[in-house]
Amino acid sequence: MQGKIYLDMVFMTNLIMDYILLRLAGHFLECKASRKRSLLGAGAGALAACLFLYLPTDSFLPVTILLHGMTAVIMVKIGCNVKTGSLLIKAIVALYLTAFLCGGFWSVMSTNEKMTAGKFLILSGISYLLFTCVSVGYEYIQIRTKNLYQITLSTNGKVKKFWGLYDTGNLLTDCVTGQPVSVIEEQALKTLLSEEILDKLRNLEEKPGELESTELKELHPHYIPYKSIGEPAGLLLAVTLEDLCIHTPREVIHISKPVLAMSWGSSALGNKYQVLLNSKLLQ
Repeated sequence: MQGKIYLDMVFMTNLIMDYILLRLAGHFLECKASRKRSLLGAGAGALAACLFLYLPTDSFLPVTILLHGMTAVIMVKIGCNVKTGSLLIKAIVALYLTAFLCGGFWSVMSTNEKMTAGKFLILSGISYLLFTCVSVGYEYIQIRTKNLYQITLSTNGKVKKFWGLYDTGNLLTDCVTGQPVSVIEEQALKTLLSEEILDKLRNLEEKPGELESTELKELHPHYIPYKSIGEPAGLLLAVTLEDLCIHTPREVIHISKPVLAMSWGSSALGNKYQVLLNSKLLQ
C-alpha cells in the first residue's frame, strides 16, 4: 500500500515546527536573534526535511544521524545567531530538548486522533506560548530573586555590557538635576573612559582647573553628597554618560543621560555586579 506525500505540506509543517523550536531554544539560551533569522533557520530545516525524502538514508543509520546533525548545526547558526564554541553545542542540545518536549506535549494532547492541519496549528501555538511563558517566568524569578539585571552603558561611541544590582536602599539623588544616581565601579569605567580621563577625574579635587578640558566637560563631573548607614557623610564624584539600558525579562528600560557616581577601588561593589542601580530607575 502506497501513500501520497505532499511536499508543500511537508515543508510548511516543518517550517512552523522548526520556527517554534528555534524561538524556544533562543529563549532558553537568551540569544538575541530576530524573528526573521529564526524563520530563515526554520526554512533551512524545512528544506532539508523535504530533501531527506529523496535520499535513501533509511538503510544507513550513520548517514542519517550525520545529515540530521548537520541540519541542526545550520539551523541554530542561522536561527539563533550562534557562531561557534560551547554555545553552539548548547544550542543544538536545547533544540533537541525542546523538540522532545514539544513532541511529548503533542502526543499527549492528540491521543489517538488523526492530526489535522488545524489541530497541528492549534497545538503548535499552545506549545509555543506555554514554553515561552515557562522560560520567561523562570528568567523573571531568577532575576528578581538575585536582583541582578544585565545593563548596557554607552558614551563617546563605546557600548559596554555590565551587571547591575537593583538596590532598594539606593535612593541617591542628584541635588542639581533631581535625577536618580547609580554607582559604578572603577574597573567598569576603565572600559568606557580612557586612562587619561580617569586620572583627571581622580585628581579633580586637587586640580579643579582640569574642568576646562573639553573631554571632561562632556561628562559634566560634579560632587554629590551622600550618607550611608554607619558611615560619616561625604561626597561622591558623579559623571553623566550618554545612555543606559536596563534589560529586564519584560522590557528594556532606557535612560538618557544617566548620572553615575564613581566608586573607586577594583572590587568596591563585589564580583557579580559592576553597577549599583538606583531603586527609582525600575519603579
